[in-house]
Amino acid sequence: MTSGNAGQSTGGFGSVSTPRKISGGLVILVGIVFIVVTIANNLFAVGPAFEEMIDDFRPLLLQESLDSARADIAVLDAAGQEFQAAVAPGMAQALGMTPEEFGGMVQSNYPAVAQGMQSLPEITATFSGLIDTLESQQELFASADAIPTDDLPATTVPWIITISGLLAIAAGVMLFMPGRLWGILAAVLGAALLIATFAMSLPQKAADADELNDQLEQIYTQELIDGATGSLAVVGAMGEEMQTKMLPDLAAQMGMSPDELNAFLGENFPATAAAMQSMPESLPRFEAFVGIFATNLDNYETIQPVSFTPIIWMMVIGGALIVLAGGYCILAKQ
Repeated sequence: MTSGNAGQSTGGFGSVSTPRKISGGLVILVGIVFIVVTIANNLFAVGPAFEEMIDDFRPLLLQESLDSARADIAVLDAAGQEFQAAVAPGMAQALGMTPEEFGGMVQSNYPAVAQGMQSLPEITATFSGLIDTLESQQELFASADAIPTDDLPATTVPWIITISGLLAIAAGVMLFMPGRLWGILAAVLGAALLIATFAMSLPQKAADADELNDQLEQIYTQELIDGATGSLAVVGAMGEEMQTKMLPDLAAQMGMSPDELNAFLGENFPATAAAMQSMPESLPRFEAFVGIFATNLDNYETIQPVSFTPIIWMMVIGGALIVLAGGYCILAKQ
């Protein structure tokens, strides 16, 4: 008599159909993929690096900051052009020298000034190009800055994916059990993933972040930082030597007081006078600008290898698979 009941199931996993088991296994696999992708892409390090870098660059990319930097560059550029075209010949005439003699005197007695004036065209062109690049990326930056939302920091992204993976694994295990409830819960989980992903515009934000990454890759290097730092050192040394040595010497040679020389410069060489007046404020702004790049180079190198678009579409595909698996289990007879 007992042999007649041997093939009957008493419930549990043994009574679940093979297609339902496949559905459960698929959902478990989706959850595992979520977790593996999070770890493989080092997202628990990328998230904080991304957030710190975005926080530091945010004030730099304000239009007001970019306009201020462009104005500072224009002042330096005008001073460099004026020095070659007007200051050197004008001061040479005032001192009873030929332009060549004045140039030789500056080169010999004020080497930092000579180097700075000679380097200004290249320095201003380099910084102007950098400002242009940053300004052209403002929209991409604003989009990436909103990952995952304006109110949630990027540090939450790896946790969102990991928790979603763990919930998917749990849902997959539940699908091995008979009953439609587990299918409903799985479908709700998958739908929530899909809705949240598109509601937060994550596909577009990820694409913008990847494009921004590609644009920065061309310029954001140690070479850029070293070159910019060196350029600032040249400009700073030029300003220091001009203020503390060259201008007092010229005033003495021309029989003027420092105030008289400043008035002379302002009247005859306004661009140079404006640069000397603004440099104590503009140079620290440039140093802070370069400092943000230098401080965040490690953060950028952490972020740079990661492509965000495939990760987001993984979530979309994973959510869709969970919905399909849950829907099948809702409709299944077993």
